[in-house]
Amino acid sequence: MTRILFATIPITGHVRPGLPVARELVNAGHQVAWYTGRRFEPLVSRVGAKFVPSSVGADGDVLQDMTGDRNGIGGFKRIIRELFVEPVPEYARDLSDVIDEFRPDVIVADHCFLAGPMVASRRGIGSVVYVVGPLAVSSVDTAPSGTGLAPSSSPLGRLRNRTLSWLVANVVFRDVQQALRRAAAAIDFPALDDFLTDWTVRIADRYLVAAIPEFEYPRSDLPPAVEFIGPMLPAGVDDWSPPDWWPELRAARRAGRPVVLVTQGTAATDPRQLVLPTISALADTDALVVATALGDLPDDTLPRPRPAGLRLERFVPYTELLPLTDVMVTNGGYGGVQMSLAYGVPLVTAGRSEDKMEVNRRVAWSGAGISLNTSNPRPERLRSAVTSVLEDSRYRERAQRLKAAYARYPGAPRAAEAILETAAGAAPLSAGDEGRPR
Repeated sequence: MTRILFATIPITGHVRPGLPVARELVNAGHQVAWYTGRRFEPLVSRVGAKFVPSSVGADGDVLQDMTGDRNGIGGFKRIIRELFVEPVPEYARDLSDVIDEFRPDVIVADHCFLAGPMVASRRGIGSVVYVVGPLAVSSVDTAPSGTGLAPSSSPLGRLRNRTLSWLVANVVFRDVQQALRRAAAAIDFPALDDFLTDWTVRIADRYLVAAIPEFEYPRSDLPPAVEFIGPMLPAGVDDWSPPDWWPELRAARRAGRPVVLVTQGTAATDPRQLVLPTISALADTDALVVATALGDLPDDTLPRPRPAGLRLERFVPYTELLPLTDVMVTNGGYGGVQMSLAYGVPLVTAGRSEDKMEVNRRVAWSGAGISLNTSNPRPERLRSAVTSVLEDSRYRERAQRLKAAYARYPGAPRAAEAILETAAGAAPLSAGDEGRPR
Protein backbone atom coordinates (compact mmCIF):
# COMPACT_ATOMS: atom_id res chain seq x y z
CA MET A 1 0.00 0.00 0.00
CA THR A 2 1.29 3.43 -0.99
CA ARG A 3 0.63 6.57 1.06
CA ILE A 4 -0.28 9.45 -1.24
CA LEU A 5 -0.80 13.06 -0.21
CA PHE A 6 -2.69 15.39 -2.55
CA ALA A 7 -2.08 19.09 -1.88
CA THR A 8 -4.03 21.59 -3.93
CA ILE A 9 -4.79 25.27 -4.07
CA PRO A 10 -8.41 25.72 -2.91
CA ILE A 11 -9.85 26.54 -6.32
CA THR A 12 -12.68 24.48 -7.80
CA GLY A 13 -11.04 24.07 -11.20
CA HIS A 14 -7.86 22.78 -9.56
CA VAL A 15 -9.45 20.38 -7.08
CA ARG A 16 -12.10 18.71 -9.24
CA PRO A 17 -9.73 17.31 -11.93
CA GLY A 18 -7.78 15.43 -9.27
CA LEU A 19 -10.84 13.67 -7.84
CA PRO A 20 -11.00 10.80 -10.36
CA VAL A 21 -7.26 10.22 -9.83
CA ALA A 22 -7.70 9.98 -6.06
CA ARG A 23 -10.65 7.64 -6.59
CA GLU A 24 -8.52 5.36 -8.81
CA LEU A 25 -5.86 5.17 -6.10
CA VAL A 26 -8.34 4.59 -3.26
CA ASN A 27 -10.11 1.85 -5.22
CA ALA A 28 -6.75 0.18 -5.81
CA GLY A 29 -6.24 -0.08 -2.05
CA HIS A 30 -3.84 2.81 -1.47
CA GLN A 31 -4.07 5.30 1.40
CA VAL A 32 -4.88 8.79 0.13
CA ALA A 33 -5.04 12.04 2.08
CA TRP A 34 -5.94 15.40 0.57
CA TYR A 35 -4.88 18.80 1.89
CA THR A 36 -6.97 21.76 0.68
CA GLY A 37 -9.63 24.26 1.76
CA ARG A 38 -12.64 23.21 3.87
CA ARG A 39 -15.11 23.98 1.10
CA PHE A 40 -13.92 20.88 -0.74
CA GLU A 41 -14.26 18.39 2.12
CA PRO A 42 -17.48 16.80 0.75
CA LEU A 43 -15.91 16.18 -2.68
CA VAL A 44 -12.69 14.79 -1.24
CA SER A 45 -14.55 12.52 1.19
CA ARG A 46 -16.87 11.26 -1.54
CA VAL A 47 -13.95 9.69 -3.45
CA GLY A 48 -12.72 7.96 -0.29
CA ALA A 49 -9.72 10.15 0.53
CA LYS A 50 -8.96 11.45 4.01
CA PHE A 51 -9.65 15.17 4.10
CA VAL A 52 -6.96 17.36 5.71
CA PRO A 53 -8.06 20.99 6.11
CA SER A 54 -5.77 23.86 5.25
CA SER A 55 -5.41 26.50 7.97
CA VAL A 56 -4.24 29.13 5.47
CA GLY A 57 -6.70 31.86 4.52
CA ALA A 58 -10.46 31.55 4.26
CA ASP A 59 -12.42 28.33 3.79
CA GLY A 60 -13.90 29.07 0.35
CA ASP A 61 -12.68 29.04 -3.24
CA VAL A 62 -9.87 31.60 -3.13
CA LEU A 63 -10.31 32.58 -6.77
CA GLN A 64 -14.08 33.04 -6.57
CA ASP A 65 -13.61 35.05 -3.38
CA MET A 66 -10.97 37.33 -4.90
CA THR A 67 -12.24 40.84 -5.49
CA GLY A 68 -11.04 43.42 -8.00
CA ASP A 69 -10.07 43.26 -11.66
CA ARG A 70 -8.80 39.89 -12.93
CA ASN A 71 -8.77 40.68 -16.66
CA GLY A 72 -5.80 40.80 -19.00
CA ILE A 73 -2.17 40.31 -18.12
CA GLY A 74 -2.51 42.66 -15.14
CA GLY A 75 -5.20 40.49 -13.59
CA PHE A 76 -3.25 37.34 -14.47
CA LYS A 77 -0.21 38.75 -12.69
CA ARG A 78 -2.23 39.71 -9.63
CA ILE A 79 -3.72 36.22 -9.31
CA ILE A 80 -0.29 34.60 -9.49
CA ARG A 81 1.23 36.93 -6.91
CA GLU A 82 -1.62 37.01 -4.37
CA LEU A 83 -2.95 33.46 -4.61
CA PHE A 84 -0.03 31.30 -5.73
CA VAL A 85 3.22 33.00 -4.67
CA GLU A 86 2.78 35.07 -1.51
CA PRO A 87 1.06 32.28 0.53
CA VAL A 88 3.86 29.75 -0.18
CA PRO A 89 5.57 30.09 3.25
CA GLU A 90 2.27 29.60 5.12
CA TYR A 91 1.28 26.64 2.96
CA ALA A 92 4.75 25.12 3.40
CA ARG A 93 4.58 25.32 7.20
CA ASP A 94 1.09 23.84 7.19
CA LEU A 95 2.10 21.08 4.78
CA SER A 96 5.20 20.15 6.79
CA ASP A 97 3.00 19.35 9.77
CA VAL A 98 0.74 17.22 7.57
CA ILE A 99 3.76 15.33 6.20
CA ASP A 100 5.07 14.66 9.71
CA GLU A 101 1.75 13.07 10.65
CA PHE A 102 0.80 11.28 7.40
CA ARG A 103 4.32 10.24 6.22
CA PRO A 104 3.49 10.15 2.48
CA ASP A 105 5.48 8.20 -0.09
CA VAL A 106 4.63 10.78 -2.77
CA ILE A 107 3.07 14.25 -2.91
CA VAL A 108 0.65 15.21 -5.70
CA ALA A 109 -0.07 18.89 -6.34
CA ASP A 110 -1.84 20.96 -8.95
CA HIS A 111 0.45 23.15 -11.05
CA CYS A 112 -0.30 26.31 -9.06
CA PHE A 113 0.35 24.88 -5.61
CA LEU A 114 4.06 25.69 -5.52
CA ALA A 115 4.50 24.69 -1.89
CA GLY A 116 3.74 21.04 -2.74
CA PRO A 117 6.76 20.16 -4.89
CA MET A 118 8.99 22.61 -3.01
CA VAL A 119 8.34 20.98 0.36
CA ALA A 120 8.51 17.51 -1.21
CA SER A 121 11.95 18.33 -2.60
CA ARG A 122 13.19 19.59 0.75
CA ARG A 123 11.91 16.45 2.48
CA GLY A 124 13.24 13.99 -0.10
CA ILE A 125 9.77 12.88 -1.19
CA GLY A 126 8.83 12.26 -4.81
CA SER A 127 6.36 14.71 -6.29
CA VAL A 128 3.90 14.72 -9.15
CA VAL A 129 2.30 17.87 -10.53
CA TYR A 130 -0.89 17.75 -12.58
CA VAL A 131 -1.55 20.65 -14.93
CA VAL A 132 -5.12 21.91 -15.28
CA GLY A 133 -4.46 24.99 -17.39
CA PRO A 134 -2.82 25.91 -20.67
CA LEU A 135 0.77 24.72 -20.66
CA ALA A 136 2.84 27.67 -19.41
CA VAL A 137 6.30 26.09 -19.72
CA SER A 138 8.70 28.52 -21.42
CA SER A 139 9.77 27.63 -24.95
CA VAL A 140 11.66 29.09 -27.89
CA ASP A 141 8.54 28.34 -29.95
CA THR A 142 5.91 30.19 -27.90
CA ALA A 143 5.28 33.64 -26.50
CA PRO A 144 5.16 33.87 -22.69
CA SER A 145 2.01 32.62 -21.04
CA GLY A 146 -0.46 35.40 -20.36
CA THR A 147 0.15 37.32 -23.58
CA GLY A 148 -2.53 35.39 -25.47
CA LEU A 149 -0.40 35.21 -28.63
CA ALA A 150 -0.33 32.34 -31.12
CA PRO A 151 2.88 30.28 -31.31
CA SER A 152 5.57 30.76 -33.92
CA SER A 153 8.78 28.80 -34.53
CA SER A 154 9.94 30.87 -37.49
CA PRO A 155 13.16 32.92 -37.08
CA LEU A 156 11.13 36.11 -36.61
CA GLY A 157 8.69 34.30 -34.35
CA ARG A 158 11.46 33.00 -32.12
CA LEU A 159 12.94 36.49 -31.96
CA ARG A 160 9.53 37.75 -30.84
CA ASN A 161 9.30 34.98 -28.26
CA ARG A 162 12.76 35.69 -26.80
CA THR A 163 12.12 39.42 -26.63
CA LEU A 164 8.74 39.06 -24.98
CA SER A 165 10.03 36.41 -22.57
CA TRP A 166 12.78 38.74 -21.39
CA LEU A 167 10.35 41.64 -21.02
CA VAL A 168 7.80 39.56 -19.12
CA ALA A 169 10.36 38.06 -16.74
CA ASN A 170 12.44 41.18 -16.13
CA VAL A 171 9.91 43.99 -16.43
CA VAL A 172 6.24 42.97 -16.31
CA PHE A 173 6.60 40.15 -13.76
CA ARG A 174 9.75 41.39 -12.07
CA ASP A 175 8.01 42.04 -8.75
CA VAL A 176 6.32 38.63 -8.85
CA GLN A 177 9.66 36.94 -9.57
CA GLN A 178 11.15 38.76 -6.59
CA ALA A 179 8.20 37.75 -4.42
CA LEU A 180 8.71 34.09 -5.37
CA ARG A 181 12.40 34.26 -4.47
CA ARG A 182 11.50 35.78 -1.11
CA ALA A 183 8.93 33.04 -0.53
CA ALA A 184 11.51 30.38 -1.41
CA ALA A 185 14.05 31.93 0.95
CA ALA A 186 11.47 31.94 3.75
CA ILE A 187 11.28 28.12 3.58
CA ASP A 188 15.01 27.63 2.90
CA PHE A 189 14.42 26.55 -0.68
CA PRO A 190 17.13 27.52 -3.18
CA ALA A 191 15.83 30.06 -5.69
CA LEU A 192 15.86 29.02 -9.33
CA ASP A 193 16.93 31.25 -12.20
CA ASP A 194 13.92 30.16 -14.24
CA PHE A 195 10.77 32.15 -14.88
CA LEU A 196 8.14 31.48 -12.22
CA THR A 197 5.92 29.33 -14.48
CA ASP A 198 8.88 26.94 -14.94
CA TRP A 199 9.61 26.28 -11.29
CA THR A 200 7.25 23.35 -10.79
CA VAL A 201 8.36 21.55 -13.97
CA ARG A 202 11.95 21.91 -12.78
CA ILE A 203 11.24 20.66 -9.27
CA ALA A 204 8.67 17.87 -9.73
CA ASP A 205 9.51 14.32 -10.82
CA ARG A 206 6.48 14.16 -13.12
CA TYR A 207 4.55 16.97 -14.80
CA LEU A 208 1.25 15.55 -16.03
CA VAL A 209 -0.68 17.70 -18.49
CA ALA A 210 -4.42 16.99 -18.45
CA ALA A 211 -4.73 17.63 -22.18
CA ILE A 212 -3.44 16.27 -25.49
CA PRO A 213 -0.62 17.52 -27.73
CA GLU A 214 -3.09 18.28 -30.51
CA PHE A 215 -4.69 21.02 -28.39
CA GLU A 216 -1.40 22.42 -27.12
CA TYR A 217 1.14 24.58 -28.91
CA PRO A 218 4.01 22.52 -30.36
CA ARG A 219 7.31 22.96 -28.55
CA SER A 220 10.65 21.60 -29.75
CA ASP A 221 12.17 21.96 -26.27
CA LEU A 222 9.59 20.38 -23.99
CA PRO A 223 11.17 19.30 -20.65
CA PRO A 224 11.42 15.52 -20.15
CA ALA A 225 9.21 15.57 -17.05
CA VAL A 226 6.20 16.63 -19.16
CA GLU A 227 3.69 13.96 -20.12
CA PHE A 228 0.33 14.48 -21.81
CA ILE A 229 -2.22 12.18 -20.20
CA GLY A 230 -5.55 13.51 -21.51
CA PRO A 231 -8.35 15.08 -19.47
CA MET A 232 -9.11 13.67 -16.04
CA LEU A 233 -12.87 13.40 -16.53
CA PRO A 234 -14.74 13.55 -13.20
CA ALA A 235 -17.50 11.12 -14.13
CA GLY A 236 -19.41 9.87 -11.10
CA VAL A 237 -17.78 12.07 -8.48
CA ASP A 238 -20.88 14.19 -7.92
CA ASP A 239 -24.08 13.43 -6.02
CA TRP A 240 -26.49 14.42 -8.79
CA SER A 241 -29.86 13.39 -10.20
CA PRO A 242 -31.20 14.48 -13.60
CA PRO A 243 -33.80 17.28 -13.53
CA ASP A 244 -37.36 16.66 -14.70
CA TRP A 245 -36.71 18.24 -18.10
CA TRP A 246 -33.78 15.91 -18.94
CA PRO A 247 -35.74 13.81 -21.52
CA GLU A 248 -36.15 16.98 -23.59
CA LEU A 249 -32.48 16.77 -24.52
CA ARG A 250 -32.82 13.47 -26.36
CA ALA A 251 -36.10 14.61 -27.89
CA ALA A 252 -34.37 17.72 -29.23
CA ARG A 253 -31.56 15.64 -30.73
CA ARG A 254 -34.03 13.33 -32.44
CA ALA A 255 -35.91 16.31 -33.87
CA GLY A 256 -32.74 17.97 -35.17
CA ARG A 257 -33.13 20.83 -32.72
CA PRO A 258 -29.77 22.24 -31.56
CA VAL A 259 -28.82 21.92 -27.90
CA VAL A 260 -26.66 24.81 -26.68
CA LEU A 261 -24.89 24.65 -23.33
CA VAL A 262 -23.88 28.01 -21.85
CA THR A 263 -21.84 28.16 -18.66
CA GLN A 264 -20.21 30.89 -16.64
CA GLY A 265 -17.70 28.42 -15.20
CA THR A 266 -16.29 28.22 -11.68
CA ALA A 267 -13.91 31.22 -11.62
CA ALA A 268 -15.31 34.30 -13.41
CA THR A 269 -18.83 33.70 -12.15
CA ASP A 270 -20.80 36.85 -12.99
CA PRO A 271 -23.64 35.55 -15.22
CA ARG A 272 -24.18 39.03 -16.63
CA GLN A 273 -20.99 38.63 -18.62
CA LEU A 274 -21.93 35.59 -20.69
CA VAL A 275 -24.99 33.63 -19.53
CA LEU A 276 -27.52 36.45 -19.78
CA PRO A 277 -26.24 37.76 -23.15
CA THR A 278 -26.39 34.22 -24.56
CA ILE A 279 -29.93 33.71 -23.29
CA SER A 280 -30.89 36.99 -24.95
CA ALA A 281 -29.05 36.10 -28.16
CA LEU A 282 -30.86 32.77 -28.60
CA ALA A 283 -34.24 33.65 -27.08
CA ASP A 284 -36.16 33.63 -30.38
CA THR A 285 -34.39 30.65 -31.96
CA ASP A 286 -35.42 27.00 -31.86
CA ALA A 287 -32.36 26.06 -29.78
CA LEU A 288 -32.78 24.28 -26.46
CA VAL A 289 -30.50 26.38 -24.25
CA VAL A 290 -29.17 24.87 -21.02
CA ALA A 291 -27.59 27.47 -18.73
CA THR A 292 -25.42 26.30 -15.82
CA ALA A 293 -22.98 27.74 -13.24
CA LEU A 294 -25.33 30.66 -12.66
CA GLY A 295 -23.69 32.07 -9.54
CA ASP A 296 -25.91 34.36 -7.48
CA LEU A 297 -28.28 35.17 -10.31
CA PRO A 298 -31.38 37.03 -9.10
CA ASP A 299 -34.52 35.68 -10.72
CA ASP A 300 -35.63 39.18 -11.69
CA THR A 301 -32.61 39.62 -13.97
CA LEU A 302 -33.85 36.89 -16.32
CA PRO A 303 -35.77 37.99 -19.39
CA ARG A 304 -39.56 38.12 -19.06
CA PRO A 305 -41.28 36.19 -20.33
CA ARG A 306 -38.65 33.49 -19.93
CA PRO A 307 -37.77 31.94 -23.31
CA ALA A 308 -39.60 28.67 -23.89
CA GLY A 309 -36.38 26.92 -24.87
CA LEU A 310 -34.40 27.88 -21.75
CA ARG A 311 -33.51 25.43 -18.97
CA LEU A 312 -31.67 26.70 -15.90
CA GLU A 313 -29.60 24.56 -13.53
CA ARG A 314 -26.98 25.70 -11.04
CA PHE A 315 -25.01 22.51 -11.66
CA VAL A 316 -25.08 19.71 -14.21
CA PRO A 317 -22.09 17.34 -14.61
CA TYR A 318 -20.54 18.00 -18.01
CA THR A 319 -19.90 14.29 -18.36
CA GLU A 320 -23.68 13.81 -18.46
CA LEU A 321 -24.66 16.86 -20.50
CA LEU A 322 -21.97 17.13 -23.18
CA PRO A 323 -22.86 13.89 -25.01
CA LEU A 324 -26.24 15.52 -25.71
CA THR A 325 -24.89 18.96 -26.66
CA ASP A 326 -24.26 20.53 -30.10
CA VAL A 327 -22.25 23.59 -29.07
CA MET A 328 -20.84 24.87 -25.80
CA VAL A 329 -20.70 28.59 -25.01
CA THR A 330 -18.15 29.25 -22.27
CA ASN A 331 -15.86 31.93 -20.93
CA GLY A 332 -12.97 29.54 -21.47
CA GLY A 333 -12.48 27.64 -18.23
CA TYR A 334 -9.80 25.09 -19.03
CA GLY A 335 -11.51 22.04 -17.58
CA GLY A 336 -14.78 22.73 -19.35
CA VAL A 337 -13.05 23.30 -22.69
CA GLN A 338 -11.11 20.05 -22.32
CA MET A 339 -14.26 18.10 -21.56
CA SER A 340 -16.17 19.71 -24.41
CA LEU A 341 -13.53 18.67 -26.92
CA ALA A 342 -13.17 15.22 -25.36
CA TYR A 343 -16.84 14.73 -26.29
CA GLY A 344 -16.37 16.28 -29.74
CA VAL A 345 -18.45 19.39 -29.01
CA PRO A 346 -17.31 22.62 -30.75
CA LEU A 347 -17.12 25.87 -28.81
CA VAL A 348 -17.86 29.56 -28.70
CA THR A 349 -15.66 31.23 -26.10
CA ALA A 350 -15.67 34.69 -24.56
CA GLY A 351 -13.35 35.45 -21.65
CA ARG A 352 -10.12 37.29 -20.83
CA SER A 353 -9.76 36.88 -17.08
CA GLU A 354 -7.34 34.50 -15.32
CA ASP A 355 -5.75 32.26 -18.00
CA LYS A 356 -8.77 32.37 -20.30
CA MET A 357 -7.09 34.47 -22.98
CA GLU A 358 -4.62 31.58 -23.39
CA VAL A 359 -7.32 28.90 -23.38
CA ASN A 360 -9.48 30.75 -25.89
CA ARG A 361 -6.56 31.45 -28.21
CA ARG A 362 -5.96 27.68 -28.30
CA VAL A 363 -9.63 27.07 -29.13
CA ALA A 364 -9.33 29.35 -32.17
CA TRP A 365 -5.88 27.97 -33.09
CA SER A 366 -7.18 24.39 -32.96
CA GLY A 367 -10.05 25.19 -35.34
CA ALA A 368 -12.61 23.66 -32.97
CA GLY A 369 -14.44 26.86 -32.17
CA ILE A 370 -14.69 30.64 -32.26
CA SER A 371 -13.13 32.97 -29.69
CA LEU A 372 -14.79 36.36 -29.34
CA ASN A 373 -11.75 37.82 -27.52
CA THR A 374 -13.78 39.63 -24.88
CA SER A 375 -15.30 38.97 -21.46
CA ASN A 376 -18.47 40.89 -22.25
CA PRO A 377 -19.78 39.86 -25.68
CA ARG A 378 -22.83 41.51 -27.16
CA PRO A 379 -25.84 39.27 -27.86
CA GLU A 380 -25.61 39.83 -31.62
CA ARG A 381 -21.98 38.63 -31.69
CA LEU A 382 -22.89 35.57 -29.66
CA ARG A 383 -25.80 34.73 -31.94
CA SER A 384 -23.62 35.08 -35.02
CA ALA A 385 -20.88 32.91 -33.52
CA VAL A 386 -23.26 30.16 -32.36
CA THR A 387 -24.94 30.15 -35.77
CA SER A 388 -21.57 29.86 -37.52
CA VAL A 389 -20.45 26.96 -35.35
CA LEU A 390 -23.74 25.14 -35.87
CA GLU A 391 -23.88 25.71 -39.63
CA ASP A 392 -20.21 25.45 -40.63
CA SER A 393 -19.38 21.75 -40.46
CA ARG A 394 -15.64 22.44 -40.20
CA TYR A 395 -15.92 23.29 -36.50
CA ARG A 396 -17.67 20.04 -35.61
CA GLU A 397 -15.37 18.03 -37.86
CA ARG A 398 -12.34 19.48 -36.12
CA ALA A 399 -13.88 18.88 -32.70
CA GLN A 400 -14.61 15.28 -33.69
CA ARG A 401 -11.01 14.75 -34.80
CA LEU A 402 -9.85 16.08 -31.45
CA LYS A 403 -12.32 13.75 -29.73
CA ALA A 404 -10.62 10.81 -31.47
CA ALA A 405 -7.24 12.10 -30.30
CA TYR A 406 -8.48 12.52 -26.71
CA ALA A 407 -9.74 8.93 -26.74
CA ARG A 408 -6.14 7.72 -27.14
CA TYR A 409 -5.16 9.17 -23.76
CA PRO A 410 -6.38 7.44 -20.58
CA GLY A 411 -6.43 10.49 -18.27
CA ALA A 412 -6.99 9.60 -14.62
CA PRO A 413 -5.80 5.95 -14.84
CA ARG A 414 -2.49 7.07 -16.35
CA ALA A 415 -2.12 9.78 -13.71
CA ALA A 416 -2.60 7.17 -10.99
CA GLU A 417 0.04 4.94 -12.61
CA ALA A 418 2.53 7.81 -12.81
CA ILE A 419 1.96 8.66 -9.15
CA LEU A 420 2.64 5.08 -8.07
CA GLU A 421 5.71 4.90 -10.32
CA THR A 422 7.06 8.04 -8.70
CA ALA A 423 6.40 6.71 -5.20
CA ALA A 424 8.20 3.48 -6.01
CA GLY A 425 11.21 5.15 -7.59
CA ALA A 426 11.79 8.17 -5.36
CA ALA A 427 14.77 7.57 -3.08
CA PRO A 428 15.16 9.90 -0.09
CA LEU A 429 17.82 12.59 -0.49
CA SER A 430 20.87 12.54 1.72
CA ALA A 431 21.14 15.17 4.43
CA GLY A 432 23.65 17.18 2.41
CA ASP A 433 21.31 17.32 -0.58
CA GLU A 434 18.18 18.35 1.28
CA GLY A 435 16.68 21.50 -0.21
CA ARG A 436 17.94 21.13 -3.77
CA PRO A 437 15.45 20.72 -6.61
CA ARG A 438 15.01 17.05 -7.47
